[in-house]
Amino acid sequence: MGVPRWGAVVGLAVERRLEAERDQLVLWLPVMLGGGIALWFALPDPAAWCVTILLLVASGLACLALGRGGRAARALAVGLLTSALGLGLVWARSEVVARPVLAGPTIASFSAKVEGIEPLVARKLVRLTVLPIGKGVETDGQPVALPYRVRVNLAEADAPHLLGIGAVVHLRARLMPPPLPAVPGAYDFARVAWFGGIGATGRGFAPVIVTTPSDSGAGVRVALSHHIVSRLDGSAGGIAAALATGDVGAISEEDSEAMRRAGLAHLLSVSGLHITAAVAATMVIVLRLLALSPWLGLHARLPLIAALAGAAAAIGYTLLTRAL
Repeated sequence: MGVPRWGAVVGLAVERRLEAERDQLVLWLPVMLGGGIALWFALPDPAAWCVTILLLVASGLACLALGRGGRAARALAVGLLTSALGLGLVWARSEVVARPVLAGPTIASFSAKVEGIEPLVARKLVRLTVLPIGKGVETDGQPVALPYRVRVNLAEADAPHLLGIGAVVHLRARLMPPPLPAVPGAYDFARVAWFGGIGATGRGFAPVIVTTPSDSGAGVRVALSHHIVSRLDGSAGGIAAALATGDVGAISEEDSEAMRRAGLAHLLSVSGLHITAAVAATMVIVLRLLALSPWLGLHARLPLIAALAGAAAAIGYTLLTRAL
């Protein structure tokens, strides 16, 4: 009789605690959802994911069936089902972004459309993200199937002047599958590449032939970044280019590491904070300049005009830095 009595006492205490915290219970949903996502990373293969989802769903339904309507049983059931949902969502996401990965190292010539370009001024490289068009051709003349998206590093001196986002290029590159972590627990570029749709990485060789020039927006961004770096030496030029154009490649490895250690690396990535600052500065400058005219000050709605100028600055800055 002692054990059932104590069980009833503990159950009643749990129910009272949950009743008192009923408005905060919903805050556990993101935690349980994240727990399900963490299970996807921890478990080894689809078979384990499937079994885990079935166990979570079965346990949740069992709690609902055997809980006799108590709040504790319902909360546990919702938590288990939410974890199953998190595991299922990340599994579905991985299938949606899944792209073919290069089977092994190869040297191939191919045509591709430039999707992204990142000048790495500190390393004298240009990093391209390209979408291959058709198959590549290996050095022995055999065709080779290429992944949907490839990331290639070019020497700065080998990058053509017209290279930019939207350009179609023909190049030869040494490609390999995205590398796995060097040691357990280290940075897993293969996982990052998987979710980014990158199926191969490598190094490109000269000559790189631009068959279709890039769009003007990319050219403006690259030209502005190079102009800033050429006028400002050292760390100042790299940081200024990052804030003005979103190009973090001009920052040296030493400066990047120092910013990370200081907890300030997020300031180099253009975000809402930078866009808000640009909008505020634009509005203040426009408002002050227009207020210099007595006629405009009396007859025009200067705050509205300044707000429109700020909105235009936000759109332009976002497009320039690709902060989308």
